[in-house]
Amino acid sequence: MTASSLRIRALRKTGLWLLSASLALFALTACGKSESAGSSKDTTTVNIAINGGLNLLTIAKKKGWFEEAFEKANAKVQWNEFQSSVPLLEGLVSDRVDFSFIGDGTVVTGKAANSPFTVISVTGVQGNQNSVIVKPDSPIQSIADLKGKQIAVAKGSSGHIFLIKALQKNGLSESDVKIVQLQPDEANPAFQAGQVDAWGIWDPFVTTEVAAGRARIVESVQTMGFVAPAVMIGRDKFLKEHPDLTALYLKVYQQAVDWVAQNPDEAADILATEKKMDKALVKTLIENTQYINDPITAETAEAIQSTADILLESGTIKEKLDVSKVYDNSYFEASKK
Repeated sequence: MTASSLRIRALRKTGLWLLSASLALFALTACGKSESAGSSKDTTTVNIAINGGLNLLTIAKKKGWFEEAFEKANAKVQWNEFQSSVPLLEGLVSDRVDFSFIGDGTVVTGKAANSPFTVISVTGVQGNQNSVIVKPDSPIQSIADLKGKQIAVAKGSSGHIFLIKALQKNGLSESDVKIVQLQPDEANPAFQAGQVDAWGIWDPFVTTEVAAGRARIVESVQTMGFVAPAVMIGRDKFLKEHPDLTALYLKVYQQAVDWVAQNPDEAADILATEKKMDKALVKTLIENTQYINDPITAETAEAIQSTADILLESGTIKEKLDVSKVYDNSYFEASKK
C-alpha cells in the first residue's frame, strides 16, 4: 500500500470518528432540550368571573391576590364580568368561566339545565338583600298588591327566585303578575322612569335607590325570613383537572373575607372607586353584608332544596332536583390544609 493510500485511509477514519462524535453530541443536546421541555409545565389559565354587585372578587382583583398566588402555581388569571347569573352560566358553558358566585335560584335553574358546575363553598346566606322595591309614592304596600302589576326582573336570577317565593307566600303565582324580563342595567332606568310598577332586585341597587329617595322596600329576604344562600361555583372539568388550584382559589378567597373584615374603610374606598359609587353608601352596604367562605351545611342544602321544590311546583323547572348532588365540600376542606 502506498503512502498516499495510507493517508487517505487515515483521513477517512478521522472523518468517520468526527461524524460519530458530532451525531452523539447532537443526540445528547436534543435529549437535554427534550427533557428540559418536558420538565416545564404548561401555564394554566384560571377564568374568574365577577357577577355584579359589591363583591370580594372586585377587591381581590384590585389587590392582585389571585395573580400573586396563581403565578407561584404556574397559572395565570383571566377576569370576566357579568350583569347577572344567567349570562354568567352561558360563559361557563363556553369555558370562559371557571369560578364565580351565584344565588340559590340560579343553582337550581342552572343544574336543571345541566350546566357543568359544582357548588364548592357558601359566600353568604342573606341573598345579597334580594327585595321587591317600588316608587316611594306607589300605592303598592304589600306583595299581595302586586297582583296584575308589571314587575321588572332578570329571569332566573336570585331576584326572580325571591319574587316567586314572596308571591307564593302570599297566595299568588307568576301568572298573577306581569313579568318584564330586564337585566339590571336595563331595569334601573325603566324603574326610575316609572315604566314598571315594581322591581325584583338585589344590592347595591336596593340600597342605592332607597338612599336616593327613589324607592322603598315592599319586602326583602330579611323581612320575610328567607334563607337565600349565595354560593361559589367551579366549572366541573376544571375542578377535576385542577383540584389543587381549586383549593388555592378558595384559600385566596378566604384571604379576601378576612381582609375586608379588618379593613372596611379601605374596602369601601376600592369598591366606591371601582363601581363609581358614593363611599358612604358603599360603607353602609359593606356593614350590612355578611361576607363568608364556609362549607355547605345541612341548613344551606335544605334552603337550596326548598328553592328547587318551589321552582318545580311553579313549573320553572321540569324535574325534581336532588341538591345533595350539586355540591362538594372536599375542595373547601383541602383549602384549609
